[in-house]
Amino acid sequence: MDVPEEIKLISFFGSKPVRKDKTEFFHYDTSTFAFENDKELFGIILSPFYDKFVLTVEDKDTKETLSYLELRSVQKLELVDNPDQQKIRLFHGESEIYQNVLEFTFNPRFKMVFEEQYR
Repeated sequence: MDVPEEIKLISFFGSKPVRKDKTEFFHYDTSTFAFENDKELFGIILSPFYDKFVLTVEDKDTKETLSYLELRSVQKLELVDNPDQQKIRLFHGESEIYQNVLEFTFNPRFKMVFEEQYR
């Protein structure tokens, strides 16, 4: 998986990741980022070498799981850091005919958009 540098992800999410193996390079390790907005708690697990991405979203007050997504064939993760919205874009499930694009907005509130783009 093509991902931004670890320092860019730390800056974007506003938290240091919990690493599975601190002696391994970021790209070959599994990292967990935890962060929040006013309404939700987020957990993102990245394993770039294995193309794995996991997202959990919980309600901040009730701790109810609002969303859980586990993907194992992500080709690319992009950061989109606008002043009014903070989001990531994933490129997943690529074939000769189509590519899936998932966009997750975290601020001011969680939103997910899924689009299948034909080539």
